[in-house]
Amino acid sequence: MSRLRLSHARSASSAVIKLADLYIHIERAVQCRHRPGRGRMLSLEQLSQMVKEHLGLCEYVEGIDYACKWAIEESPLGGRGLIATEDIMAGEVLFVDRPLIHGPRASTALPQGCTVCGNLDSDNFYKCPKCALLLCSEECQNTNVHFNDCSIISRWDNKEPINDVDYNVMSRALTPVRALLLNEDQRLFMGYLQAHTLPQHGAEIRTLKEYFEIPEEEEQLMTLACCALDTNAYQIATPYGKKETSLRGLYPVSGLMNHNCVPNTRYYFNSDLQMTVKAAKPIRCGAEIFSCYSGVLWGTPARRTHLYKTKHFFCKCDRCADPTERGTLLGALKCFSKLCPGYLLPVEPLKTNSVWRCLECDMRVPYANICAIQGALGGLMGSLNFENVGELENFLVDRITKYIPKTNQIVVDLQCRLIWAFGEVEGYRWHVQAIELN
Repeated sequence: MSRLRLSHARSASSAVIKLADLYIHIERAVQCRHRPGRGRMLSLEQLSQMVKEHLGLCEYVEGIDYACKWAIEESPLGGRGLIATEDIMAGEVLFVDRPLIHGPRASTALPQGCTVCGNLDSDNFYKCPKCALLLCSEECQNTNVHFNDCSIISRWDNKEPINDVDYNVMSRALTPVRALLLNEDQRLFMGYLQAHTLPQHGAEIRTLKEYFEIPEEEEQLMTLACCALDTNAYQIATPYGKKETSLRGLYPVSGLMNHNCVPNTRYYFNSDLQMTVKAAKPIRCGAEIFSCYSGVLWGTPARRTHLYKTKHFFCKCDRCADPTERGTLLGALKCFSKLCPGYLLPVEPLKTNSVWRCLECDMRVPYANICAIQGALGGLMGSLNFENVGELENFLVDRITKYIPKTNQIVVDLQCRLIWAFGEVEGYRWHVQAIELN
């Protein structure tokens, strides 16, 4: 895969910024955690310079150049965003980002594996006797990755014996812990990113403090990293079929893209965790460059709920405002009348408690009834064994389509899972056979 050549030059503007300013910013952010926050105010010119230094040379190792056809400007949505400065063709590379920090995601619902290689499938897991991080082999323990992680954690005084430290807590906190490995310029850059500061952010570090005595300055930096991660991080795709820890990365340039439920970019990761962002369709000069912070194939209720819970805003884009979602009907339900073949959709999709209406018979259904159905559907999905291809196929064909239309996001999700599984899962592999033509 392509790699960036990294520039080590420092601008005069970044040289005069003092690290002490960052800790003042961190302290204020921690004190103001009862309300949503933004990154420390910085001129667009200064931020642009930091972005250029982070990206390095705009050149691939293979020698394929790409021009920077965007700039950081004020966004019509509020705040800042990436705006096209020239017409951009579909498929053009906009930039190749790299994470300031990366590591396991913080969700308690996710399984945690080796903190070096990410392996989830091992009979030899053990905790490091110095830092309690989970490892799968001596080979992983002897890597520079673990040495750096362990050197930070092992210098803290223990409140509990190291054997009693929960490795799940350690894994969930590992990504912000790695912020302590950043150099001065990288810490400054992270400090200037927008960051949520509501009380729920930074829980990983508060839990970590139950086991260790952590210096206040380091606690503040890790808390800021949590807030920046919750605002800007991207989930790093896991190769299909591999049982690996689900990772997140703080990609600072990608994090400057604002959200739209119909994004004009797409992205992918290489083995070095570089994130290549390309134009998904033509982008006119002056138009904003968007990413999507939720599942593109989710229906409007699911997307808006996810965005509110994780990013603290309700999206009001054109797709969210259209009850049919551009004719896709991803959030549609079947009419409650057994004699009606119609679909139910929200009358006012931008209102969370909107009444739903059947497109065929005009039946009106209160929001509470819709919530009950959606909750039941979620329960059914939660009971599925997604590794059992036969169970998924039977559930799709014989059960779920009795209750929801084939356009619904659940059906689409199951179809995608089956497409990925066929040919890859044992018992469902494709076999190449010679065909005799008569």
